[in-house]
Amino acid sequence: MRLFWKLFITMLCFVIAAFMVFGNIIINIPFESSLKRETNRSIEEMHIMVYALAASLDGLPDGYQASDTAMIEITKSISQSLESNNGIVIYNEDKEIIYNNSNYESGLINTKQTDGHGICSITEHNGSHYIGCFFEVKSKTGNFYIEIDKEIDFIFEDREILYKNYRIALMILFVFSAVLSFVFSISFTSPVRKLSTAARELAGGNYKRRVKPKGNDEVTVLINDFNSMAMQLEDNIHKLEEDARRQEEFTEAFSHELKTPLTSIIGYADMLRSMKLSEEDVMTSAGYIFKEGKRLERLAYKMMELSFADKQKIEIKPVSVEFLAEKIEKSAKYLLTSGDKNISFEVDIEPGVIYGDLDLLQSLFANLVDNARKACREDGKIVLDGRNTSTGYELWVKDNGCGIPDNEIKKITEAFYMVDKSRARKEGGAGIGLALCVKIVNLHNAEFKIISHEGTGTQVLTRFRKQDSLERKNIE
Repeated sequence: MRLFWKLFITMLCFVIAAFMVFGNIIINIPFESSLKRETNRSIEEMHIMVYALAASLDGLPDGYQASDTAMIEITKSISQSLESNNGIVIYNEDKEIIYNNSNYESGLINTKQTDGHGICSITEHNGSHYIGCFFEVKSKTGNFYIEIDKEIDFIFEDREILYKNYRIALMILFVFSAVLSFVFSISFTSPVRKLSTAARELAGGNYKRRVKPKGNDEVTVLINDFNSMAMQLEDNIHKLEEDARRQEEFTEAFSHELKTPLTSIIGYADMLRSMKLSEEDVMTSAGYIFKEGKRLERLAYKMMELSFADKQKIEIKPVSVEFLAEKIEKSAKYLLTSGDKNISFEVDIEPGVIYGDLDLLQSLFANLVDNARKACREDGKIVLDGRNTSTGYELWVKDNGCGIPDNEIKKITEAFYMVDKSRARKEGGAGIGLALCVKIVNLHNAEFKIISHEGTGTQVLTRFRKQDSLERKNIE
């Protein structure tokens, strides 16, 4: 059974049951009160009658034997003086009826009296209800038994009228409660239905589906939890899609990077194997094979560095920035002089200390300088800039090369991704350098940022934390 119907039926049954219970209590309280009041009144009338009869009988002359006729007349006289319309039954000492103006005999004459104060009971006869009071009158002239019967149908008729009105009210309440329960159940289960619809849409692939929360109850908490779950799921799906895209692009790029030099090597090797060439052509072919072989070798080394960079354990040691800059400058000058672009390299370093692995740091900045070299045109310029800050030390590698388009900056650190593939391959690149740089930076818990504008150059920032900040980061 659905939650809506459970709520609807439960509320309706609860309201009706509560109304029935309290309605019966409210009706029966005045009914019982009326019965008690009439019973007390009958008892009072019985006592008055007993005292009056006893006094009248005791007032007879001495030696006078009270007859049944005298008893009857005295009783009638007292009844008239009390203006009572009650039924009266008089029994003599032998419990034989000597007078009866009642509509029925209650049979109380056969009930044993134990307290000497008479008996009262409520009985029903031929559809009518009576309060019967039975008592014994003792006097010096003789003993008699009198029963007073009082009709109390008006009390039961009043109760029946109340029940009739109550049943009408119950039907009205049933309709009103049904409408109210229906509206409440719809309102209460509406967020649940929305959650159910959103969950189905989410399962169908609509990861942006959310439910708008209202209020601050438990259902709202559930909606907020659902939205948080949906948001996390959407982020995870995007990450998985992005990882799948990167994996596919990596596979395609890696296959292409292998295919190009291998095609050249196989082609020239086949030429050497199957054709008679001049010594100059042999040297040319061998040169191409050697060149492409070295390219494959560089690619293999880069792949090894990329694969093992984040798996190796590094020992963090203090490294003088001036010493590191000297190492970078030596390798950069060797790299820059091997080309024909006439690129200058400048160093502007403030004295300082950073913490890391010297070999990995050299590899990091060697890759950054190499990328800057590939981006520079003739007479380009590369600057290594270092500054102390309040939180650590910043090292910048700046160039005035071709720059990177804004929409490419986020992808530039992916393995094998190249903005200009033809230029990168011409410069001997494979698109792995920056991916390796990111892994080295992460190993040092440093920050990495690329600022670039197409046509004006690129600035790459590596921000190293102070030793105490680095230790706190490692602990966390």
